[in-house]
Amino acid sequence: MKYPRSQSVELVNMCLITDPNTKQVLVQDKTDVSWRRGLTFPGGHVEVKEDLYHAMVREVREETGLTVHSLSLCGTVEWFDDKELTRKICFLYHTSDFSGTLVQNGDEGVNSWKSLNELTAENTAESIPQFLKIFLNEQTTSATSDQMNGKISEIN
Repeated sequence: MKYPRSQSVELVNMCLITDPNTKQVLVQDKTDVSWRRGLTFPGGHVEVKEDLYHAMVREVREETGLTVHSLSLCGTVEWFDDKELTRKICFLYHTSDFSGTLVQNGDEGVNSWKSLNELTAENTAESIPQFLKIFLNEQTTSATSDQMNGKISEIN
């Protein structure tokens, strides 16, 4: 099947924030999502005419009250919808450079600090273990799914 050269694309982002003193990571228990609930990381949509970096800074500030600095892009996750010929691309960032005071009960869920070993397949949103492999640069920089918002598979 020959596909058109252009397609509708939704741009989103997510950030792994590590406290350099405690080595804990910032997690959110989001309450405003349609996918399986569980711990995840701050992030959201890139607005029209907004660059990726500043979209990540904005999303973290809106959701957590923190201002992140020195963001590093560490990988991507893509979801495809062959029926609608659309795609969603998530840009993954990490940082340990932030300022401000954490808002624990935000508009989108509860924010808290956890050690990485506290994050399990049972208490995190689907695919967060695969996201962590990208965030932590464990020999993969991207993942994909052939179903919109579906389970992801790692690719190198």
